[in-house]
Amino acid sequence: MIDPAKVCLFIPEGLKRFKLDLFNRIGGYIEKQGGQVVRHDASRLAVLPDDVIPIVGCQPESTDLIIEWRRRKRQWIYWDRGYFRRWFAVDPANKARSLEDSYYRWHLDGFQLRSVQKGSDERWKSLGIVAQPWRRQGGHIVIAAPSKTYAKFHRCETWLEETLDAVARITDRQLVIRHKEQVLTRPLSKDLEGAHCLVAHASIAAVESVMFGCPVFVHPDSAAALVGKTNLKEIEKPVYPEREAWFHSLAASQWNERELVDGTLWRSIT
Repeated sequence: MIDPAKVCLFIPEGLKRFKLDLFNRIGGYIEKQGGQVVRHDASRLAVLPDDVIPIVGCQPESTDLIIEWRRRKRQWIYWDRGYFRRWFAVDPANKARSLEDSYYRWHLDGFQLRSVQKGSDERWKSLGIVAQPWRRQGGHIVIAAPSKTYAKFHRCETWLEETLDAVARITDRQLVIRHKEQVLTRPLSKDLEGAHCLVAHASIAAVESVMFGCPVFVHPDSAAALVGKTNLKEIEKPVYPEREAWFHSLAASQWNERELVDGTLWRSIT
């Protein structure tokens, strides 16, 4: 449980209106509880007292701060769009029912889920998602390219080129590149039809791929690393582990818009 009186939310410039409205609401809740909000100037987070937990998202101006916080083992919180039921998802299997029901993930000291925790399956069941069985045969490999903002934030601007080269040295399978722009126009499930596996850095496409029954190869920072592999040299040998507890943990690590402003988040974030 995190005390909202001991956090500081960073609200960057350039947020889309719907997201700015949401984070203004979150910031208002935090301030009412005695917490802090910093707008636009990320450098102000660097001088916060150590007992105040900064909250940041995928903004390149936060990268150096996170590197320093990790080095010092200082607590921080990261937020981003959720694993399931996101507003802009194209696949009906994972699209939010409404903007208010759109989910965001919040993690303490990490970008994504880092371990599977024992707990209730209630939140997972409430999403109404039916995971597809593992598909153990396939032909092509889908490469999910990171967006420019993501690549700059994680400092992996050359990831796509390096990954294509590494995979091409190991296999002669067809490589299908899925660019970020396709997210709003082409369902991931279409690209995964008949696929051997999906390769991503830490895109949520990897989580969706596992949901659709397609194995993954990802960066260790990805939540999907818990049910996939991280070594591209093993691209011809995917794994197909049990997924239920993982799904439960993911669902317990995201909150809808209502829960972000009614205290539910702060009672359950770990």
